[in-house]
Amino acid sequence: KKKRKKKRTVGSWSMVRRRRKDFGGFSCCVPLRRMRALIVIALIIAGGVVYLQGFKHIVSNEEGDHTSSKKLNRHTKREEMEDYLRRKSKQDEEVRIKRERAEAEEKNHHVDLASTTAGDSSEEIQFRCNSHFPPTTSSSSMMKTQSTMSKYLPTDFGKCDFDLAKDLEYLPSRRYLAAISKSPPATWQSDYEYLTTYIERLQEPKNCDQPDSEDHNRWHLVKLIQAGIGFNIYLFTDVVGRHWESGVSVMVNKNNLWRFTDYKCGRGTTCHLKELTQCDINKIDLKQLVAITHHGPPWPTLDDICTENGQYIVDKGRCLCNKGYLPHESGVGDPACMKPQSDRDRIPGKDEALDGNIPWSLAAPGEVDTGGSGCPHAFPAVHKLRWKNGFFWWHAMHLHFLIRNAPNYPKLEEWAILHNLDHKNKKSCVAVHVRHGDACMDKYSLHRTCHHWREYADKLAILEKKYGKQDTIFIATDDQKVIEEAIKDKNHKFVFQNISREKYTPKGWGHTIDTREDLNKPSVVTEFMQDIVAMSMCGMFVGTFTSSIGWLVVELQASRLGYYAPFIALDMPYAHEKNVGRFLTWNDYPKPVIKQSGLIK
Repeated sequence: KKKRKKKRTVGSWSMVRRRRKDFGGFSCCVPLRRMRALIVIALIIAGGVVYLQGFKHIVSNEEGDHTSSKKLNRHTKREEMEDYLRRKSKQDEEVRIKRERAEAEEKNHHVDLASTTAGDSSEEIQFRCNSHFPPTTSSSSMMKTQSTMSKYLPTDFGKCDFDLAKDLEYLPSRRYLAAISKSPPATWQSDYEYLTTYIERLQEPKNCDQPDSEDHNRWHLVKLIQAGIGFNIYLFTDVVGRHWESGVSVMVNKNNLWRFTDYKCGRGTTCHLKELTQCDINKIDLKQLVAITHHGPPWPTLDDICTENGQYIVDKGRCLCNKGYLPHESGVGDPACMKPQSDRDRIPGKDEALDGNIPWSLAAPGEVDTGGSGCPHAFPAVHKLRWKNGFFWWHAMHLHFLIRNAPNYPKLEEWAILHNLDHKNKKSCVAVHVRHGDACMDKYSLHRTCHHWREYADKLAILEKKYGKQDTIFIATDDQKVIEEAIKDKNHKFVFQNISREKYTPKGWGHTIDTREDLNKPSVVTEFMQDIVAMSMCGMFVGTFTSSIGWLVVELQASRLGYYAPFIALDMPYAHEKNVGRFLTWNDYPKPVIKQSGLIK
């Protein structure tokens, strides 16, 4: 019992002797408790080693997977690159083929220019641009997009990407211009011939009391207005052209006094425009003369338009209103003679009413604006030329018809030829119109701008850089200082009228050509028309489209040359909504009514 109770120490000699015996005499001085701790530590270390090796293996696998992913991505990107290169190569090949085809077409076109089939080659190219659709456009797509048909002009072979309503500089490629100028499209001439043949049928009937008119065989009366000459002519052309397109015969009220008349061709018109018909208004039954102003249908005739509060005076072409009544021209269904509406309304005396220039009254019955009368909506189009070729071509051909066939035209053309202005016959020239005067101080038309000569000179440089140096520069301007500035340039030959321009300088704001009676002279019209004809005989134009002169010139150049001539505008596009774009005929696209009888088809 005493031995069992004897306290044994860890480091007692008896334990050491026992361990020495148990271990074959090997002496281990480490106590057992410490031995256990060492074993635990060793196991922990071993486990840690195993764990680290496993982690290393996992990391290694992940790195391997990442490397494989990188390799896969590289492979995918390589395939994508190869696919991109294949597609790009295919596109390049397509572009090359198209370029070769275009070059071949151009080469063939130039070769064909000397042959009798030259017109056919040019015709195909120009027609695609005249109809304003790409060659690949289907007929159904054309019908869906016909609202854009008036907007575009050709810029190269098969390309029609110049927007008349947005772009300022129409500069077709030099190769296209050279080719088309040598061989203009045949349809321009054939369509023009068809148009004029039909007009002659309407305007020169066998029986003047029974014209071949869609409005119950009646004439429609038209007239010139009191605005400036350029806008007058442009608007008048639009009015008569739209009537002819609707199959309605028209006649000018020649007895009315127009402010710019020369009296030689009737006091209601001028010898600078073609006489619309040989029929005499004084020999036609008044019931056969429809006198549209702003009246809606049913429209009055000269037989009854003035009878409510006045009477029609045939030899004066005007309504003479009863005492206390005012000649009037506004509102659907309003009578020709009305009571004054305000204190500002002044009743003219008899002499003034019959022989004075009353700007905005019903002094003479007649239509001045198709938008106000509603006439175009009453009669459908009987031919499709405006729909086919666009407004620019349509208006240009009517303008050509009225001006080129005027009694005074040969003299104006002769003057231009004597001054080497004949681009069509190898005498190259650029027309430059510089509008100053009242355009520089119009508070109600802030879109109208005036430009220094150097700006025009810069545009001339652009034209000559693209198309080569031109023989002559013709300048039309109302400002003598422009002439003095231009002739300082000794590298160009300038031509201009030798006239006094001082009379065109306004005295102040409001002193515009629309209201100035001191300019109501035939000589002013002749000076104006000489500038118009001279500029129309050039092959390029630089000017402003806020002036109606610009509209006239680019259209007359195109109609004379047989193709669209290059032009540069300094201010606004030709068909901007404040310019040509405001006309009903520009925005209106009626589907033609095709008739089977006569010339209409």
